Amino acid sequence: MLIKSLRLKDFRSYKNRTFNFSDGLNIIVGKNAQGKTNILEAIFFMIIGKSFRTSKEKEVIKWEEDGGKIEGEFKKKV
Repeated sequence: MLIKSLRLKDFRSYKNRTFNFSDGLNIIVGKNAQGKTNILEAIFFMIIGKSFRTSKEKEVIKWEEDGGKIEGEFKKKV
């Protein structure tokens, strides 16, 4: 299964952001503290149902927000 897109709303450092992925190799690059690990954590959270960084779910919600949302779109691997 391949991930096509990921939408984060009030998740960690992201207020409202959508990421689109290609069928091939995807590389996430950026400076320190720009949210690269947050993207990987959101994918993990969406698939496994918990964070690999914390046992407290409230810590993944953006500061001063009441809730967050992770949406993903997947497709079959060809």
